[in-house]
Amino acid sequence: MKRQSLGERRIEKGIYQRGPCSFQVKMLFQGHALNGTFDTLAEARAFRDSKRASLALDPDAARVLKSRVRRNEIRTFTLEAALERYAVEVTPAKKGAAVELGYIAKIKRHKLATKSLFQIGPDDIADFLKGLVRDKEGPLKGAALTDESKRKYASLLSCVYEVARKRWRLAVGNPVRDIELPRPCKPRTRRLDGDEEQRLITALRECRNTLMAPLAQLAIVTAMRQGELLKLDWVDVRLADDHGTALLHDTKNGEDRVVPLSAQAVAILRALPRPKRGGLVFPMTKNSVRTSWDFACRRAGIDGLRFHDLRHEATSRLFELGLDRVEAAAVTGHKTLQMLKNYTHLRAEMLAKKLNRSRAE
Repeated sequence: MKRQSLGERRIEKGIYQRGPCSFQVKMLFQGHALNGTFDTLAEARAFRDSKRASLALDPDAARVLKSRVRRNEIRTFTLEAALERYAVEVTPAKKGAAVELGYIAKIKRHKLATKSLFQIGPDDIADFLKGLVRDKEGPLKGAALTDESKRKYASLLSCVYEVARKRWRLAVGNPVRDIELPRPCKPRTRRLDGDEEQRLITALRECRNTLMAPLAQLAIVTAMRQGELLKLDWVDVRLADDHGTALLHDTKNGEDRVVPLSAQAVAILRALPRPKRGGLVFPMTKNSVRTSWDFACRRAGIDGLRFHDLRHEATSRLFELGLDRVEAAAVTGHKTLQMLKNYTHLRAEMLAKKLNRSRAE
């Protein structure tokens, strides 16, 4: 609602007087302002009433005004507004909704978000991706994001434009289609090497959060994802003398999974504090894990190791223990043998020892 100007008084609906010989008509039609200034009250009334009648009777005039309103909306519909609508209408239905909301929040903090969705071009998208850096607290704050992370942001922006075009019926192109995206990363092959595991666990034990070390240890012996570990509830953990199970709900592939727990995994879990009322086994956030992990790796002098690499390590160890593909997939939850292969990196020396054992037999 517009505020009345100083020196202006309302005569009747839609008409305001400013001085003895100045009468202003102020009307709104579907969000579009219709104004006019006249010397007499009679002229102002005639203009107001004629506009009302013409808009009510002339569909063409109404369509013209609607198109003007639409053009104004287009100019003011920023990327930030589009992201907010997308976050309400589209994101909640996705499996990784929480992660995508983090991406959306990061884009909204960038100056690109203030531009009209219709004015953003390929160069704007390319510059945005080029300048992406880590802004979370930790030793890597300010470092450039990986090409794989940049591809995820580009994919999100592309989805926003496609939804705007197909679902919201906006006449807008997709500028992401016209840029050269960073190349997809090759599957990681990083494993713990030499005494890295011992150095890593020692460094994690120095963290303020005493759960960091057992979190990593359990990841190594179970092949569970970080997200699965952080959602694990004590009510879903069954422990026997030297074995047990952990029920994981709604995993990454959309299904529940029962993870077998070895004696080593059982020992790790038994050493953890277990509240009488139950609750999460690891009541931590992903951000806190990431920060603690980065600092621990720095203290341990370990480069290029991510928490998710522990899943690679664990999966590879399953095969080195002699499990076949079906047995290993039952533990890790991989849906296809190709994905299982991507997570398996057997050490050449282990294969050599196995070959020697086979020949000896």
